[in-house]
Amino acid sequence: MLKAMKQKWMDKRDQLARQTEERIQGYNTDLQLQMRQRRENDDWTDELLNKDIEKYLYTIHPSFLLNDRVNRALYNRLLARAQGKYSLTLSVTSEMKLALDFYNTDLAVFLRLIEKKGFQLQGNEERFLLTLMNRLSENNYRMYKERYSELDAHNDSLSDAVTSYLQQVPRAYQLETGRLDFFYKFLISEGLLPAGTTKKKLKKIIKSSNKKRAGDHQLERMERRLDRIG
Repeated sequence: MLKAMKQKWMDKRDQLARQTEERIQGYNTDLQLQMRQRRENDDWTDELLNKDIEKYLYTIHPSFLLNDRVNRALYNRLLARAQGKYSLTLSVTSEMKLALDFYNTDLAVFLRLIEKKGFQLQGNEERFLLTLMNRLSENNYRMYKERYSELDAHNDSLSDAVTSYLQQVPRAYQLETGRLDFFYKFLISEGLLPAGTTKKKLKKIIKSSNKKRAGDHQLERMERRLDRIG
């Protein structure tokens, strides 16, 4: 009797163990399936974004988005859009106005297009913006690297590179976001910009160099005036 009860208990224990193992295996199988589907969805999303954003940026070059404040404002608007809310922008700088107009017109149409293809913005705002900014920054760098190729011959020092930049770039555009972002990355790639230097600091260096150049030009003009007198 006791032996039969013990055998029955052992059979029950084995049965419970098998059921537990089956549940664990089923859970692991479901989890693996979900992870595979998530990876496939992520791969599909990344492929769609990279392909369509690359094409899109052949048609437009919104370099003002490379401004950090403008970039953050756009991200907030993307979050608000996905949640059906409105993001208020208090800053009224010229580049912020450009970004707002860009968001409300051209970018809005592009977003609707890729959403029509199956892209889901909500939850993917950061991924979308990161892909957009990486592509934009790469295009911007290549474009100005080709345009200001003479910088390569004048990069023995930060001072030389800045002087060459000021000579090649019209003063009205020297602090424009696209050109500044290019020059900042160029200096870093050449090892000419000290670690930790910000774009704000680079702006100050450019402004200071311009003031010095203006002062030097004044001295040169004065010397020429005096030389003409004899």
